[in-house]
Amino acid sequence: MPAPRPVSPPRRSRRWPAAAALAAGLAALHLVLLDALNRPPVAGRTVSPVAGVVLVPVAQPLPPPAEPRPRRVAPRALDPAAVLAPPPLYAVQLPPPQQLRWQRRRGEAEDELRLDFEHDAAGYRLELADGAGDGWASRGTVGVHGLEPERLVERRRQRDVRAANFRRELGRISFSGGAGEQPLQPGAQDRLSWLLQLAGVVAAAPQRFGPGAAVELFVAGARGDAGWRRFEVRGVEPLALPAGPVLAALRLESAAQRPYEPALEVWLDPARGWLPVRWRSRVAETGAEADHRLLAAGS
Repeated sequence: MPAPRPVSPPRRSRRWPAAAALAAGLAALHLVLLDALNRPPVAGRTVSPVAGVVLVPVAQPLPPPAEPRPRRVAPRALDPAAVLAPPPLYAVQLPPPQQLRWQRRRGEAEDELRLDFEHDAAGYRLELADGAGDGWASRGTVGVHGLEPERLVERRRQRDVRAANFRRELGRISFSGGAGEQPLQPGAQDRLSWLLQLAGVVAAAPQRFGPGAAVELFVAGARGDAGWRRFEVRGVEPLALPAGPVLAALRLESAAQRPYEPALEVWLDPARGWLPVRWRSRVAETGAEADHRLLAAGS
């Protein structure tokens, strides 16, 4: 009887290690997924659920930088001295139409001037000339606030050589000869009309013009010169004139504001309805002076 074969131990299956490895891998992947879900995101990248894979996001355009907020600045209080007062306008009582004759003295020379003043509802006309025809002519209308010049002409030998036009519809003063333009200010006067306008302002309310009071007028010439003149009351004084003595003339003075601008002095006579009975101009830079004294007045 043949001897029995030895019994071998049971053979393990070769598939077992692979199955065990797969189970271990699945367990590890589960742990990775749990860790990825619980871990805070990292800026700029994304962790893939698949272990070991990092997803880089597509670059997105950066938002524009926020505009800086404007700083809030508390408003500054206005300086009352820096606030310009509106241009002054006055009630005016013009002297009646008449002719004034003046004795003019310039240095050692003397001559005579004639001033013709006419006005009615249609307007006014002013002419000042010496014997040779040199002088000024002004025309315009008469409004609530007195004379309103429209055209000033400078004359030499009875010919117009320069002019200023007060273009009220445009609010400008234009000058001949390429001298440019100036804004037309309320109540503006020309180089000739200011003398009668000043008399009319004082005549309308003489009680207002004690020492220290003033009248402000915007005055334009025919050569492009224009600016505000402030006539300040300096007091009352007697005068000896060719037309006769004046007991108490009101003296006003206007200082020059620019180089080569004449300083002005004016004397108004209350006994003659505040007519100008003397006026004097002087240019400091040249010393040129002209003194006008009343010779006669009549209609």
